[in-house]
Amino acid sequence: MSTQVAIRLDERELATLDEEVAAGRAANRSDAIRRGIARLQRDQRYRGEEAILVELARRGEPVYPDLAGTLELPRPTLD
Repeated sequence: MSTQVAIRLDERELATLDEEVAAGRAANRSDAIRRGIARLQRDQRYRGEEAILVELARRGEPVYPDLAGTLELPRPTLD
C-alpha cells in the first residue's frame, strides 16, 4: 500500500532531484525521493548497529564471538 504525500520543495531541491534523473540514477523525481528515503533508512539501521557494537566494546564483550579463533591459523615457518 502506498500513500500520496504532498510536500513543498524549493527550486534548489527540485534541481537536485532533476540532476539525479538526468544522470540516470533515478527514473523520475518520485524515484529519487524514494532512493533518498532508502538511504535514510540504511543510515538509521547502521546507527543502531553501531550503537550495539559500541556497547559491546564498552563492556569488553567480543563483537563476533562465533568468529573467535578464526584468525589464529597455523603459519608456515620462513627459512
